[in-house]
Amino acid sequence: MERKESMLIAASYFWSDTFNAFIFGHGPASPTLADVVMLTGLDVATADNGYLFGRKAKHKVETCNIGGWSGYI
Repeated sequence: MERKESMLIAASYFWSDTFNAFIFGHGPASPTLADVVMLTGLDVATADNGYLFGRKAKHKVETCNIGGWSGYI
């Protein structure tokens, strides 16, 4: 198990779904964007162009027709 995973598992013990924060002895603490970058390695500096809905997709996901929910089950 990687060090990051073990730290996340240990920190999850202190997570409160009610407050959406970690509850420690000194009080609540919420993860910041910098924390997310350090823990996950996600790129948060690049501009998001998701608002450009009118553009053409560069790739297409091929799906098969399964006939709705009953075909899926």
